[in-house]
Amino acid sequence: MIAFVILNYNTWEMTISCVDSIFDTCNLEYTIYIVDNGSTNGSYQKLKEQYQNYKNVVVFENENIGYARGNNTGIRAAIHDGHQFITITNNDVIFLEESIENMYTFLQKHQDAAVAAPCVLSTEGKLRDLPTLKPLKTSDYFSYNTKLRYIASSKGERQFEQEYYLQPDEIKNEPIPIYKFSGCCFMATSEMWEKIGLFDENTFLYYEEDILSSKMQQSGCKAYYLPNSKVVHHHGLTTGKDNLFVDTEMVKSELYFLSNYHQLPFLGLLFIYIDRAITPIMKKMRKRYNLTLKDYLAYLKKTWNHL
Repeated sequence: MIAFVILNYNTWEMTISCVDSIFDTCNLEYTIYIVDNGSTNGSYQKLKEQYQNYKNVVVFENENIGYARGNNTGIRAAIHDGHQFITITNNDVIFLEESIENMYTFLQKHQDAAVAAPCVLSTEGKLRDLPTLKPLKTSDYFSYNTKLRYIASSKGERQFEQEYYLQPDEIKNEPIPIYKFSGCCFMATSEMWEKIGLFDENTFLYYEEDILSSKMQQSGCKAYYLPNSKVVHHHGLTTGKDNLFVDTEMVKSELYFLSNYHQLPFLGLLFIYIDRAITPIMKKMRKRYNLTLKDYLAYLKKTWNHL
């Protein structure tokens, strides 16, 4: 049996659309676990009422405990109920025809595979969220994941992209071994979750894919990208973009990942912190959001304390 774990936070209509796409495209036996993460708009009641007559849809109510802990609630329930394959999906994802069956069939046939990651499309049908082929070297992380990238050469940037990220012209119709995949949607074996110890619950939001991929590599678990399994991702509709909350949580999670999984020494972490501390100021200058001095000092305090 297949399980689906879907987090909801104040976007119950979107969750219903995601669930409808599972109803419409999945011909296998499955259970859907919806975890409401402390919604403040009555989402839990709406979803509970919507699926009260569905035996294969379970709705949980949590406090707002973040992405990792929220998903772990559903994963634990799925494992307890005996599901062999568990699909983690954002509620802003729509499954297309045969996407679920293709991931399921692949994992069944390939015992060495722990994760099947679908081809993610934008609402316009364009490729997005392409996977990473291998972990980033520290030098490349500094050169291309910080503001040093503004002084990098065009040739260097192209080489970086080609070395680490799957390129569209390399995608055929065959499964591709990968390192990091999009957390918006993927199917994994229960065996893998039990082996790596589920999601690391020390982050609230962001960098879950980086941490999960690192844990999988350390445990010898393999991931594959399936071009013949397609989903549409309405990216950014659940959390929004360009606000201080997003920047704060991203910095906190990044520092945790770099310290605990990338083993970056303190001076390296300090460099990353200073680089990220400049980001809200640059966004304000570009008028991407408003920023008061009080807000900025609070941002510095929260992220510095985490460092």
